[in-house]
Amino acid sequence: MKISAASHTSEHASYHALGFAINLARQSVDPNMLASIASSNLGDHVRQFLQGIFTGQEVNPSEKRAALHWVYRLINSPEEFNDLSIKADAFVHGRDELALARNEVARMESFVDQVRSGQYTNPKGERYESILHLGIGGSDLGPRLLDQVFNRLYLREGQPPFELRFVANLDFHEQEWSLRGLNPEKTLVIVASKSFGTRETLVNAQHIIEWLQQAGPAFVESALVAATCKPQKAMDLGVQASRVFSFSEDVGGRYSLWGPVSIAIRMVYGNAVFQEFLEGAAQMDAHALNSPLTENLPVLLAMSDHANLNRGVDSLMMSPYDSRMSLLIPYLQQLWMESLGKGINLEGELLSQTPCPMLWGDVGTNGQHAFFQILHQSPVRCAVELIAFAQPNHPHQDIHQLLMTHFLAQAEAFAVGRLNSAEDRHNAAVNFRTCLGQRPVTSMVIDKLTPKSLGALLCLWEHRTTALSALRGVNPFDQWGVELGKTIAQGLEPALTGMFAAADHPVRDQTTVGLDTVTQELIHNLQAAVRRQKND
Repeated sequence: MKISAASHTSEHASYHALGFAINLARQSVDPNMLASIASSNLGDHVRQFLQGIFTGQEVNPSEKRAALHWVYRLINSPEEFNDLSIKADAFVHGRDELALARNEVARMESFVDQVRSGQYTNPKGERYESILHLGIGGSDLGPRLLDQVFNRLYLREGQPPFELRFVANLDFHEQEWSLRGLNPEKTLVIVASKSFGTRETLVNAQHIIEWLQQAGPAFVESALVAATCKPQKAMDLGVQASRVFSFSEDVGGRYSLWGPVSIAIRMVYGNAVFQEFLEGAAQMDAHALNSPLTENLPVLLAMSDHANLNRGVDSLMMSPYDSRMSLLIPYLQQLWMESLGKGINLEGELLSQTPCPMLWGDVGTNGQHAFFQILHQSPVRCAVELIAFAQPNHPHQDIHQLLMTHFLAQAEAFAVGRLNSAEDRHNAAVNFRTCLGQRPVTSMVIDKLTPKSLGALLCLWEHRTTALSALRGVNPFDQWGVELGKTIAQGLEPALTGMFAAADHPVRDQTTVGLDTVTQELIHNLQAAVRRQKND
C-alpha cells in the first residue's frame, strides 16, 4: 500500500496517512504558518537533509559518517522505495552497505529459523529454552519496547516457548534478577553493542560468561551470539564468527533496532512478525520522502515543535492512551534527546536555546492521576501530545469507549481550560479551580496497534527528529556528551579499588588527591558507609 502524501482538512488542521490521523488545530501553528515554514529556506533544508540520509551523504559531520539505519527497511520492502522522488543509495566509503546488510540479514534470518525450529541446539543436542539479551541504550530500549508490545498483542501464541530476559544496567541487581530460574545449559546469550567497547555491557557479559561456565566451556561457545559493528571484538570475547551479525558504523545505536540488534525479537516472535514491523516503517519512509512538506506527517510535527521552541515552550509531555506502550516514552526519550540534546549548531556556534523540547510522560490514564495536575493549573511552559488507538485488540468496546472519552477530554481540557479569564483568576472565591488551558496540544489517532503501525510510528519519530535537527541546525547523529561521564568514571576507578571487598577485609581510605573536592567528599562518605556496614 503506497500513500505518497497525506490527505488533510485545512480548516481543522487534520492530516491523514497510513492509518494515522494527526490533529494540529490546538497547536501554536496554523496551516498558513506551516506553509510559510515549508516554503522558506528552512523547508528546503529539511527536504535536502531527509534526502541526504537516503542517498548516503555525510549527514553526521563530526564523525564523518552517513546514516544507514533505513537500509533494513529497504531490504525488507524494496517495493516501497521504487517510486521515490530520489534513488536510495547506500554506497558509502567505497562499500556497498546495502549489499553487505542484505547478506547479514539473510544469515540472521537463517540462524533465527534454526534456533526456533530446534535445529540449532546446545552441546547435548537439546533445544534452547531461554534468551538473555545484553545491551544498553539503543541496544536495549528498542528490543525491550518491541517485546512489550508484541507480547501484549499475544504474538507469542503458537511460537516456540522462549523465556526472554534483558540485562542493561551495570547494577548487578538487574543481572541477578534476570538470571533467576534460567538454566545455563539452555540459555542463548545475545551481546548487542555497536562498538563492543561499552563498559557496562562488557562487564555484564563477563559475568554472564562466568555463569555459563557452570555448564562447561562448550556451552559458553555454543550460547554466545553478537550484534555489533566490531565483529573482531566480539570474536575476541569468544563469540564464534558464524554467530556474529554485523552492521555498519553508519547505523547509530539509537537507530539500530531495525537490524541485528533485535535478533532476540526475531527468535521469540519469528521473522515474519519482524518483517511486518519493518514494512510499516518502510511505508513511513516513502511518505516522508515523497509527501509535500505541508502534508508530511513527521515534518508537520517537527515544524510544530520548532514553532513551540520559538515561543519558549521547551517541554513536551506525551501520553499514549494504551497500557501496552509504557516503554514507548523511554525509547523515544533516547532517540529524541540523545539526537537533539546538543549545545552547538553545525557551524560550531554555542546555542542559546535547546534544540528540542524535553520529552517526558506516561501512559494515560495513569498520568491523569499524577503529573497532569501541574499541566492543568501551573504556569509551566509545556506542550502536550496525546496518542490513541481507535480499535482495541480486545472485545470490551464499552471500556475502550470510556478510555477514548478520557483521551478526548484531556486534549480539550489542556487546550480550553476552565475559569481562565482574567476576572476568574483574580477572584479568590473560584480561582482555586482555575485551569489555565492554552497548552499547545497535538492529538494523534492511529487505527490499531499492530507490528506494522508500531514500525510506522517509530519511523515517524525518527523522521520528526531529523527534520527538527534540520530546522534547528544541529547534528542528530552524534552524542559526544555521553562520553564525558564515561571518561570521568574510568578515572575514578583507582580511588574505589577494594572499597567494596569482602567483609573480612578492612576498608582502606583511598587516595583522592587531584580529584574534584566534592567528589573527594562523596568518596569519603562511601568509605564511611561501607565501614559502618562491615562493623555491624
